[in-house]
Amino acid sequence: MVGHNYTQAMQEYMDLKCIRDELSDHIDMIRSGSLSATFSNSSYTTSPATSPTRSAASPSSSRRHSRSGERRHHSKAHARCSGWDDNLETLDTIPDEETMEEISVEERRLFDVDEGIKRALTELLNCESVRSNQSMRLWIQSRLMETEKELRSGRRRRSSE
Repeated sequence: MVGHNYTQAMQEYMDLKCIRDELSDHIDMIRSGSLSATFSNSSYTTSPATSPTRSAASPSSSRRHSRSGERRHHSKAHARCSGWDDNLETLDTIPDEETMEEISVEERRLFDVDEGIKRALTELLNCESVRSNQSMRLWIQSRLMETEKELRSGRRRRSSE
């Protein structure tokens, strides 16, 4: 690309950053077991050009969460009756296969978003206005280094699966 468009690249970065934050929060909620119904009805909103990872939670995923919630409730009742109430918190933190698969899918999406962020930041570094502004260049380089760190972390997680 001959002319690097600062405004467009910055908008793409900001959009992807919002998606990244939502995905990270969603993964954290899945891991903590407190997935709210309001999140499952929302979707990630960006233009198709900025992210191939747009998605909405499927209706089957909300049914899956309610079933796993019922299993947890049943296991809590069983734990109380059997005298295992002290270990209940530990039992609730062990994710089932469905939860692990959902986390894996969301982590792949997160990795793709991080790749998009890396591209947007690299594009920003190539903008003339950024090349001539030391503080802006340092800010972007710092974000780029954070993104590279996240990408490495994502690669390590995926290779350990």
